[in-house]
Amino acid sequence: MKISSIVFSRNDGFKEDKRCIAHFLACLDTFDEVIYIDWNSDEDKGSLLWKLEDHLPKTGKIKHIIIPPTAVKQIITNPEAFEVNETITRNIGIVRATGDWIVNTNIDIIPPSRKELEEFINKSNKETFYTISRREAPLSIFDKYKAEEWKEFYKELCKTIPERYFPAKVTPNDDYSLINCCGDFQLAHKDIWIDIKGYEEGMDRFCFIDTNVQKKAVLHGYNLEAKYHPPLFHIEHGAYNITENGKKEKSDGWHSNTKQKKFNDAWKWVETFKTSQNSDDWGLSKTEIEYETF
Repeated sequence: MKISSIVFSRNDGFKEDKRCIAHFLACLDTFDEVIYIDWNSDEDKGSLLWKLEDHLPKTGKIKHIIIPPTAVKQIITNPEAFEVNETITRNIGIVRATGDWIVNTNIDIIPPSRKELEEFINKSNKETFYTISRREAPLSIFDKYKAEEWKEFYKELCKTIPERYFPAKVTPNDDYSLINCCGDFQLAHKDIWIDIKGYEEGMDRFCFIDTNVQKKAVLHGYNLEAKYHPPLFHIEHGAYNITENGKKEKSDGWHSNTKQKKFNDAWKWVETFKTSQNSDDWGLSKTEIEYETF
């Protein structure tokens, strides 16, 4: 069994290096393949992964794809789009993943251990789209450890942080979210991801992308389940950037939608959404994209 993980980010200081390093180290231990898409990083700064690479072992598991600002301007035409695109980035990874099972996750998540994830998949249905509920990892625990001590961090969390039952419903007829933050760990067999054409690329803001893709799975006839085990953890953070001198600075860019825009997005992409508008070139599948291996 081969399991691929897909994660994206941008070198903009939104997440501290420590949590990103811990994430990558844990993923290298759990997954056979980690596809990292660096989207729209300032070309003077370069990719976030280049910034972190001295802290990561060279395993050959990481496929590092860079989509620079010059390419982003050709792909995204909406002036209100967020600087980081979650749908196209994830789709770029999906169509290039070689795993039998694919996980889409975030760079502030510590995933389950390899043993626990394998046990979960061995009992899973290839016709079911899974979302696994995250547990919150407090900074008071994270700050006790170095990034390289992520295994000790994970063990302490497993002993002290219980399962989190937090349902979500973003519109009156939303039967798809199932849990709050359902997009932190979405797992399905590759055949499902390909059949539903991944995430909806018309969604260029962070509004209910995770719920929408789960509705897409249901519309294609697949089962949808929320699980609370195996344990995975979201490292606490606030809405801030880390400046080049290491100071925290409030960040509004990732959550700049007005309430009305969020309402409109919820109605369009969850309540009334019926069919994918992704083209046959979803995930830039017809474009040859180079990558480097770490």
